[in-house]
Amino acid sequence: MATKRRKSSLEEMALEPVNLRKRRRTRVYVTLFVLLGLVGAFIGGHLFSMHRQTSNVVEQESLRASVVELERELKMAREELALHRTGTEVAQQAQEKVRAEIKDLRGQIAELEEAVAFYKNVMSPGAGDEGLRIERLDLGTTAEPGVYTYRLVLTQVGDNRRYLRGGVSLTLSGRQGEEMVTLNASELLAQGSETSFRFRYFQELTGRLSLPFDVVPEQVTIEATSTSGRQQTSERNFIWQLQERGSAWAG
Repeated sequence: MATKRRKSSLEEMALEPVNLRKRRRTRVYVTLFVLLGLVGAFIGGHLFSMHRQTSNVVEQESLRASVVELERELKMAREELALHRTGTEVAQQAQEKVRAEIKDLRGQIAELEEAVAFYKNVMSPGAGDEGLRIERLDLGTTAEPGVYTYRLVLTQVGDNRRYLRGGVSLTLSGRQGEEMVTLNASELLAQGSETSFRFRYFQELTGRLSLPFDVVPEQVTIEATSTSGRQQTSERNFIWQLQERGSAWAG
């Protein structure tokens, strides 16, 4: 029974002959397909890489052109800014110069107006103003500590037909520490200071005052006395104040 079953099983198994040529052909096709795929992938990668490089080159050239253009525009902008700054500086300097000239002209006008008023007053005084008058006292500093310059202007108002002759005396009041002091001309005036006058219309007297180092001046009193013809005396007090410059008519 067992033998019969084994026999039937062997009969059922069918042995087919192996086709070696077909198998070899299949292997060749598969190998070629794989090789073609690898070659295609290599070529595709190479082409992609070349395309990428070409794109990068184009992009770099474009960026270089953009950088060159931006640098050119930046240079132009800097030049325009420099021109604008230069123009602004020139305009500011011109404005400052004009302001300075206007200030000087105003100062000159003020001095001329003062001079005109002075001469008018000398030639055409008001009622009761005729005779010897102390017009102005200018005080200035020097390079020497405690030494000051003075410029005194005297006028003859009204009748100017005769010369006035005479002299002036000067007294300074101030403080020395806590005490009030008074110094006369002999204690103040330096050698060469002018105190005598002779004039018809007006005259300037100049000189130097030498003060003790610890004296703080407060007031100067001037007394002018004419000794020619009818004797005249004029006195005037001036607060001690240093001027930067004299007026036009005072020299």
